[in-house]
Amino acid sequence: MRITDLKKEIAKSLETELPSLEASMLLEHFLEKDRVYILTRPEEDVPCEIEAKIRDALEKRNSHIPMAYITKKREFYGLTFFVNEHVLIPQPDTETLVQEALKETEEGSRVLDICTGSGAVAIAIKMNSRASVCLSDIDENALLVAKKNYRDIVKEEPDARLSDLFASWQGEEFDIITANPPYVTLCWYSSVSEEVKHEPKLALIDYAPDGLDITRRIIREAKGHLRKNGSLLLESDWRQCEEIRRILALEGYVDIESVKDLAGKERVTKAKYPK
Repeated sequence: MRITDLKKEIAKSLETELPSLEASMLLEHFLEKDRVYILTRPEEDVPCEIEAKIRDALEKRNSHIPMAYITKKREFYGLTFFVNEHVLIPQPDTETLVQEALKETEEGSRVLDICTGSGAVAIAIKMNSRASVCLSDIDENALLVAKKNYRDIVKEEPDARLSDLFASWQGEEFDIITANPPYVTLCWYSSVSEEVKHEPKLALIDYAPDGLDITRRIIREAKGHLRKNGSLLLESDWRQCEEIRRILALEGYVDIESVKDLAGKERVTKAKYPK
């Protein structure tokens, strides 16, 4: 079947908001060609084995499998990351976490990104600073993805450790600690999209009523791993930022503030620990 015909058929069959765009994305991915090629070679035939793969992907997409899991890639902070079902799909709002962390970095700063998932935050910081960046996650499969991304993008071997928060970092201190921890409550999870429900629950859900048990642990334990006046940056839902600020103050942090994301909602709360 010709590219133009298959694209029309796939777009007509896709039960998504942007079927034409997604049809092009599937063709680009499986043909291993760019958008210009798809647009300028409409009469070219698609090999039968490629067509079969695209039709299989169509079924997955209509079953609410996220496009990023089908194509195994996601753009974030100008970089292309490998993703699979073991990690959250990096979202534009999380770029706020990177932007705020970069404001704190200096040449030689030591950064630890916990709950790293795909490694997107840590690697974006590394690629846009002269900091030394370490990665950590409690899930071995997620950490494998982070290591792959670090090697592929940074072209170095990462200091990436399997760890329940700071358990594998005993005795080590950092200038900056970043985290996008699980913070979705069970109540909120019940109303998320079907696509989000395909992402790993371990990385999404905090089972406390307010979704902040893991965040509380990070705030408390990070004090033993921050250098003097080191910075802690935490992503959360905007509805949790006020409580996070309160917890930080009670734990002795200073210079506490929450920063808004691209949608104008508070997304990242940051503070310093004076020691």
